[in-house]
Amino acid sequence: MTLPLDVSRCAGRYDFNPDGEWCSERMSCERYRAWMLGDEEAGIEHYKGIPVMMAQRDCRDKIEVDAE
Repeated sequence: MTLPLDVSRCAGRYDFNPDGEWCSERMSCERYRAWMLGDEEAGIEHYKGIPVMMAQRDCRDKIEVDAE
């Protein structure tokens, strides 16, 4: 399962630097997991039209991963 296409994804990174810092909450966030795992498994290609944001410290947009 993945998020609806109108819900933004999260890149899980704070910047574009290849050695930059990753968000420590990313593996428990549906926005990141949809970006990295769910969309591909659902057959969504190229992410065209799906908004993606960079991670933010003290993020208020996190969607907790459902335990099911």
